[in-house]
Amino acid sequence: MKTSPPQTEQPPDWPMKWQIKALLKDFKYVRDLSFYLLARKGISQKPSVRLYEEGEVSPDYDRPLCFFCSYDEGSIVRKNVYHYLDQLKLAGFNIIFISSSEAVSDTDLKKLSKCCVRIINRENKGYDFYGWKTGLEKYAQYKAHAGLLLVNDSVLGPLFSIRDIIPRLENCDADIVGMTDSFHVCPHLQSYFLYCKKNVVLSEEFSGFFKEVDVLELKVAVIRRYEMGFSRLLRHRFRLSALYGLEPVLARVEYHQRPLAWVEPTFHLWKPLIAEFKFPFLKKSLLTRKGVSLEEVSAVLAESGSPYNLDILDDWITPDRRKGTPQL
Repeated sequence: MKTSPPQTEQPPDWPMKWQIKALLKDFKYVRDLSFYLLARKGISQKPSVRLYEEGEVSPDYDRPLCFFCSYDEGSIVRKNVYHYLDQLKLAGFNIIFISSSEAVSDTDLKKLSKCCVRIINRENKGYDFYGWKTGLEKYAQYKAHAGLLLVNDSVLGPLFSIRDIIPRLENCDADIVGMTDSFHVCPHLQSYFLYCKKNVVLSEEFSGFFKEVDVLELKVAVIRRYEMGFSRLLRHRFRLSALYGLEPVLARVEYHQRPLAWVEPTFHLWKPLIAEFKFPFLKKSLLTRKGVSLEEVSAVLAESGSPYNLDILDDWITPDRRKGTPQL
């Protein structure tokens, strides 16, 4: 499914509140970005790289590469992250682990070495797009690999097997493939999972985009400039597609609470995505900010037949999250 603007993106019967909400959100973005850029003027922003170390896995250029961005406030690589890494390795990816935590412990470094080609620990600035930029700068061999997957640890999973994910991605009739897409502000692939085929990775557009990535600490600016900007720029030359495209999902799901441009698939449609479509991921923010309980997640996983064991979260989950209380 190509991420192109739907013909009925703003039907005339939209409630006025959505149009007002869009205008207010745009105004707030321009205001906040202006204040942010003024406040940081003249400050050196480039994050330092604290650690760059080889893992025990030798590069295999016939395999696609994965840049895996991770952050943990306790500087711990949690069990759910290791599960994701192990599944990516089993699927056939070479992995570069890029941590923006305060440090990587010797214990974690030893464990990461067993599944990674390289381990990078960098200063926590610039969100994931600057993390991926760091990977491109430090590991120049990325161009030799069969493809490049950009991911982060903002999701739990895989909830289902992804052993066949590389053939699915490569056989998709697109050059850049995401898990989900969004039509908010502009059509774009969501950046927690972006697969770029080799023709994209070798293109001037790809390298030029990351060359211009700067350190931004305003999250909404990162989303608009880089998550949305990546799709906006690359679609001029390349075809973009989502494995679980929003329009095909909505065609099979009864959901009429909000206009297409305001539907966030991993939040508003997480239950049918998992139960009906075997979607392999669950956003961590559903537990940390949206108040979804583990009991609710467990019921959906049971309905879907997912083998994912929620006990894997015992070193990450808090009592409040377990009860479904949003974190402030």
